[in-house]
Amino acid sequence: MEKPEINRLDLNILLILANEDATDELKGMTINEINYFNGEDKPLCTRANLSKRIRRLHSVGLMEKGIKEVVSDTFFITEFGLKTIKWNGGKSNE
Repeated sequence: MEKPEINRLDLNILLILANEDATDELKGMTINEINYFNGEDKPLCTRANLSKRIRRLHSVGLMEKGIKEVVSDTFFITEFGLKTIKWNGGKSNE
């Protein structure tokens, strides 16, 4: 599978999931959790834009849907997503 083009927002979404160890169905994050990850009142972007970017990342295989949290879908980063962003578990020496 070739690497899809990603922009800065896509990278931030994937890094949030990687940092939070959202790597399987049980550890997924909702759109609101991703959007307000920094704990500030200011979201990452508009919910509509975030939803659109997540749908695109899901369609190219960088993210998958996890189990539902009440009525909200959760999402997690795939192995392909981790390889795409060259995630090394947060280690700075690699």
